[in-house]
Amino acid sequence: MLWGVLLVVVVVFVAGTDAESLLHEGGANHVRQAARDVGAMHLPLAVSPSSPCGRAMGEMAAALASNSSSTMWAKYMVDSWGKTSDGLYLSNPFSGFYDECVTAASPSGRIKGKFCRIIILDVTENEEGRNTEADPHTQPDPDPAAKYLEYLRHHVGKPDLALLGNLAREPRMDMLPLVMPYGNMLYDTCMPDACTKEDLQSSLIRVFLLRGIYPTVLSCSAQDEEVEFTDADVGFMSLVTFLLGLVTCASVVDIYLEYTAKQHLAKGVLRYLLVFSAYTNLGKILQVNPKASPGNITCLHALRTLSMVWVIWCHQQFTPFLNMANVLLFIESYQNILAQTILNGYPSVDTFFFLSGLLVSYSVLRGARRTNSFNVLLFYVHRFLRLLPPIALTVGLCATVMRFLVGGPIGFLWDFGFYANCQKYWWKDILFLDNLYLNDPVCVGQAWYLGTDTQLYLVAPLIILPLYFLKKFGKAWLFLLTAASAVVPAAIIYQYNLPPTSLNNPLITSEMSNEYMHKIYCPPWTRASPWLVGVWLGYIIYRQGNTRYKMNAVTVTVGWTLATITGLLVVFGMYSYNRVVYGGGHRLAWGAVLAWVVFACHNGYGGLVDGFLSHPVWQPMSRLTYTTYLLAVPVQNILTYNTSQGGAYYFTHLNMIISTVGAVVLTLPLALLLSLLAESPVVGLERILLRPNHNTPRPAPPSEEKAASPPPVNPAFPNGERAEEGTTTTTTTAGFSNPVFTVEEVVKGS
Repeated sequence: MLWGVLLVVVVVFVAGTDAESLLHEGGANHVRQAARDVGAMHLPLAVSPSSPCGRAMGEMAAALASNSSSTMWAKYMVDSWGKTSDGLYLSNPFSGFYDECVTAASPSGRIKGKFCRIIILDVTENEEGRNTEADPHTQPDPDPAAKYLEYLRHHVGKPDLALLGNLAREPRMDMLPLVMPYGNMLYDTCMPDACTKEDLQSSLIRVFLLRGIYPTVLSCSAQDEEVEFTDADVGFMSLVTFLLGLVTCASVVDIYLEYTAKQHLAKGVLRYLLVFSAYTNLGKILQVNPKASPGNITCLHALRTLSMVWVIWCHQQFTPFLNMANVLLFIESYQNILAQTILNGYPSVDTFFFLSGLLVSYSVLRGARRTNSFNVLLFYVHRFLRLLPPIALTVGLCATVMRFLVGGPIGFLWDFGFYANCQKYWWKDILFLDNLYLNDPVCVGQAWYLGTDTQLYLVAPLIILPLYFLKKFGKAWLFLLTAASAVVPAAIIYQYNLPPTSLNNPLITSEMSNEYMHKIYCPPWTRASPWLVGVWLGYIIYRQGNTRYKMNAVTVTVGWTLATITGLLVVFGMYSYNRVVYGGGHRLAWGAVLAWVVFACHNGYGGLVDGFLSHPVWQPMSRLTYTTYLLAVPVQNILTYNTSQGGAYYFTHLNMIISTVGAVVLTLPLALLLSLLAESPVVGLERILLRPNHNTPRPAPPSEEKAASPPPVNPAFPNGERAEEGTTTTTTTAGFSNPVFTVEEVVKGS
């Protein structure tokens, strides 16, 4: 709803409506009509004076009436209330000051501040509903504490707020619901911790509802609230503790064997333990291989890493949106063509589809040639073994203890989002069905990609194997599917009058955007274009073997020119677009651009581009893209929640860059830990259990490492069709395989 309201605001401004006049006419009067005093908007004044909440507010009233320094705690609580601030016409929210509220405490410590966030919505007038509501006027209570409540009602609540002086100046308090003509507003308050969320909710309804306004207390939190561990929390912490202990034990044993020359012991039962060794697995992750070969396409690492950063950068733009101080400037800042790198940053995801298709195609074809057969069962077991443990651990983290890392005035969003959804819908992530059940919430929202990519993986043998066993039919079949991958989304866009891509544009309604997500953005049959282009390139590189294609200068120049122009049109073409052509063809075009870049760089025609993309520095981070992808969004949200304690987030492009860098830097070590706990050990166990003859040596130290020379080219097969027979080169780097974001590797059939 908030997004829809903001879009209405933009349309009003664009259409030239005198919004400022609207605010001045309705704002100040709206305050007086909605609430006759300010205290009733911030405190549960309708409670019984004899209740714990009533008695606590009685002490608060007495403290406010005193000028003693020992009573400043009550003034701190009132000072932390959300008030009208500068930048109101840019939708700056009425943010209170969280830290000032929750640290306020009476000298005895019996009363502490509790911070609450409230949303107020306009509701349709309903006389019958009004008559059923309780009388807003609270009857006098004979309890002695009643006089303190009356003090709050008649003195603290008056617009002049004389007792508070500079702590709460009249103009700021008087203008509190100034943006109510737009339909809703958020504001913060602070009350004694003896008062409950229900107390405040009941009192606010008495004040607002009879005037056609509905208040909802979204959350209330106090400092040092008692932590209650659920059975799920204990179970998850036990599992992580066990894994950490296993990794530590394996690392100690591994180091002992390494430095006592007893490595022969690692070939026995100990090998099942040593797969958990962080000492070895960390070396594999950090190892670099600067030499290109048929099994090591060095430019892919940079494509993977840069696309991952692009995804995080785009996600970061909208993470702080619900607590942003200058929403209208935020919207206006994306009205230029350069903003298309964010608003139309979806090719970053298409890059991963392309890489997935390329790597699975190449590995399947090489595996089929090596054994002249295909083990379907091991093909699928391999996939789920690699993907399942990291995402299962991520879902478990979000559904349990990660909530303890969240605090601040908007921390409740975590409870309503990640925590609640992961507890209820965890199975969608585990089964890779996020992209097909979009009407229900999801846990790890970005995991929709894993669902789409996994479903493409399930049908991959039907698409790729004909290229090996029935070459002519296989190529015709792949060509037909590639053409269909562009025609199908174009036809759906035309039929349902959908936008060409998922856009954040005031002219596109939320209904259109949701329908686009359901029909185009997430289903595998409408996202297959770049994946199929990757399959084509994987087949070409497989056929190429150890040879390199020869291209003259004209071909290279034309190729790079067309790729550059096409890539720019895909990213920036939405600034002025043709709906059906762009909607159906832009992903196929992006895949073609990537195919040229990879093909040219792999064959030595990349120049400076290849020098940049193939630099070894990209390789370690590239191997962590899967776990980084899983953890980045939760980390971004936690950072936003915990840095909003002093007020709203102020948008600038520089602040966004700083926030994105911070998210990347903090996510990487967590991604490394997740990889060491749930990804690398599974790689080792898979090799032992499914490929007992496969032996991956420990990587040599950088100073001693020697790059292996490429296998000789067989002149009898200039296209490289059989040049690699008998070699052990794989599509992994240093024996480390990452299933979606790094490589697809086919296990050898028995």
